[in-house]
Amino acid sequence: MNSSQLSLFNTNTATGNVYRAGDWVKVKKKPAIAAWVKRDEVFKINQIHPIDGSLKFWNPHIKQWDFLYPEEVKLTVEPVVGEASELTVEPVVGEASELTVEPVVGEASELTVEPVVGEASELTVEPVVGEASNGWLESHYKIRRGGKQHSIKCPEIRCNGPYYSYRWMEGKRQRAKYCPASKCPEVRKALSLGQPVNEILKIISNQ
Repeated sequence: MNSSQLSLFNTNTATGNVYRAGDWVKVKKKPAIAAWVKRDEVFKINQIHPIDGSLKFWNPHIKQWDFLYPEEVKLTVEPVVGEASELTVEPVVGEASELTVEPVVGEASELTVEPVVGEASELTVEPVVGEASNGWLESHYKIRRGGKQHSIKCPEIRCNGPYYSYRWMEGKRQRAKYCPASKCPEVRKALSLGQPVNEILKIISNQ
């Protein structure tokens, strides 16, 4: 891999992001894209997106990789894993910070999402009890390997994308609709304002 290819993953330089892979962040406001994530939850950054600076993390609510934006989080310390369901973390640089660790109840099923083509896929998942959502945006890239096209979460050399899909829950079913890149800013705004699914679908469908 040459220097120009390596620069694709030099994300802190490209985006001006203050976060790095391996940092722990605490959610300070409702995310625009990350599904079922609540305020004050803590996650570990896996990778910084080289295009928009979003933070890739493992979302335990949907059992797959997801993204947060830098303005939705703040740096925190690694949570202590133990018997207690609630604990207090020492303040970081003069700022008091209280961290609540939710106990794990049962075992969540693993969810596999196929790439979205056209109007799209439908699959069954277990809903999160007590949590309502007007959906989320999800991005992926396409790359050909061995004569077949595959969907990947992060960009690689010779891949195409990103492509976006709007996803929402109907009971126990997850539904999806292809979202043109030009509609993404308006959809993200609608998500942050808590607009209902039918209004967001109108935004995507309007030419």
